[in-house]
Amino acid sequence: RDFGFLKGIWYAVFHSISAFCNAGFDLMGVREPFSSLTSYVGNPVINFTIMMLIVVGGLGFLTWEDIRTNKLCWRKYRMQSKVILTTTVLLIIIPAVIFYFFEFNGPQWQNHGTRILASLFQSVTPRTAGFNTVDLASMSEPGQLLMAILMLIGGSPGSTAGGMKTTTLAVILLSAWGVFCRKGDAQCYGRRISEETVRYAA
Repeated sequence: RDFGFLKGIWYAVFHSISAFCNAGFDLMGVREPFSSLTSYVGNPVINFTIMMLIVVGGLGFLTWEDIRTNKLCWRKYRMQSKVILTTTVLLIIIPAVIFYFFEFNGPQWQNHGTRILASLFQSVTPRTAGFNTVDLASMSEPGQLLMAILMLIGGSPGSTAGGMKTTTLAVILLSAWGVFCRKGDAQCYGRRISEETVRYAA
């Protein structure tokens, strides 16, 4: 609607592919330099579509094969798939809550729907996708630091995303927790994580 029929289709296809590939390329700069998707911060259709494509591309093809084969039977999933899905959900929810209460809490965020969308989007997109629906320069330094940490973590193995990988983060955190609790070897979903895996992750 904003760009006409044919150009609108081209923009839709381009940004869908860019989101799935976690590339972060957008064409919105033709209207305003460095604007990205800021014009659509309150648009639920665009926000959820882009977020869904980013997550789908960032989970990894082996994880999707596991889901396709075993449907919703969690017990049959490989441990890697369980770790990826659990870590991904946590990396969406926890930063979104932080953004909601501590970043997007000014007078310009009176609309709670827009505030929720912005919080969710900015928790999903930094992990190598690169889009933004808010002006990043206006964010606080702690908010920018959180986004930088998410960028470092990235997506999951075998996915279109880059970064350190969600499984690496999970192994390091589980290993640190095992040392803190004096449990010896790190464990995840009832299975032991070898020292070699921990060293490789570190």
